[in-house]
Amino acid sequence: MLIVDRALIRETLATSLAVILVFVLLFVIVSLTNILAKAALGEIPIGIVFILLGLQTVKTFSVILPLALFVGLLLTLGRWYRDSEMTVLAACGIGLGRFLRPVLMLAAGFAMVAALFAFYLAPLSVTLIAQAKSGTAGRHEVQEIAPGVFNEIKDGGGFFYVEQVNRDDATLTNIFMSKEEDGRHGVLVAKSGYQYLDETTGDKFLVFKNGTRYEGAPGRADYRILDFESYAVRIEPRPPAAPLTGHDAMPMWQLFGAPDRNAQAEWQWRLAKPISLILLALLAMVFAHTSARRGRYTGLFVAILVYFVYSNFLGIGNILVKQGRVPPAVGLWWVHLSFLALAVYLIRRRINNRPLLPEFRKRRRVAA
Repeated sequence: MLIVDRALIRETLATSLAVILVFVLLFVIVSLTNILAKAALGEIPIGIVFILLGLQTVKTFSVILPLALFVGLLLTLGRWYRDSEMTVLAACGIGLGRFLRPVLMLAAGFAMVAALFAFYLAPLSVTLIAQAKSGTAGRHEVQEIAPGVFNEIKDGGGFFYVEQVNRDDATLTNIFMSKEEDGRHGVLVAKSGYQYLDETTGDKFLVFKNGTRYEGAPGRADYRILDFESYAVRIEPRPPAAPLTGHDAMPMWQLFGAPDRNAQAEWQWRLAKPISLILLALLAMVFAHTSARRGRYTGLFVAILVYFVYSNFLGIGNILVKQGRVPPAVGLWWVHLSFLALAVYLIRRRINNRPLLPEFRKRRRVAA
């Protein structure tokens, strides 16, 4: 391997890793915001917020890798063109075609990592996310209560509000709860509360201290107001629900042999991750070329546009397979082969120093 090949691989790898870091940070910020919003509404327990964040990041990593290598190659080769390094190398007999080998080697390494995430780690993370959500669906822990907002009771029987939650000793301060029991509406107000576990029976109780309970409708004969120093409510645990998973959690070998169209579409979608990575690497070699006449960012703009077109065609093809309008044997191969033909055509024209699109010039007739 030539020194220039190692330099290209080293610089592209460093740039791609930096792009991966940026994309992962952006994804973590957006995902963390969404997860915390759901946790504040009581839909997700606070204790599994970072577990879900990590698993969702692993799930998305196979999508980040192709785009990261694509951008990394665009930035690296684009800089070489701007600094006239590609011009000097071409004068020494090292043209763009010479870089096909190191680029494909680097793309093959990235493709293996993308295949690991798409084929195994992403389905595993989907399964673990479902298990984490179902495992905490029936839990009622004080540490999972969001203070300062109205929390819906998980069985749908009412809601409650807690002004402050002490995470150290698991105590509650200034509690308001509205719940309907046995056809009677009740409101409870208490200054404090805590969770109690009966070691003999294993039952959990929520104990309220120094409060008042209002039962029934005001003005009716059965309306009651009860002042209490201690009031215990038994927490009825619900059996954990079975984790709900779809085809995105199935192993690759099960998807390959499944007759279901959705399973075949999922198999094609996972396989598209490493394949698209290699094709995008070839396209990046074409659109990284810059010249003083076209401007610095023209090729980058066209490259990003081609990436979105490719991604959208893959999404459309996946939907068509699910709907049965495209046979599973065809799958997404028509998209890959079309962009492979486009990449080969454009690379050949770029290697031969021709414009990417043929120029059709009208011949003027010269009057005799």
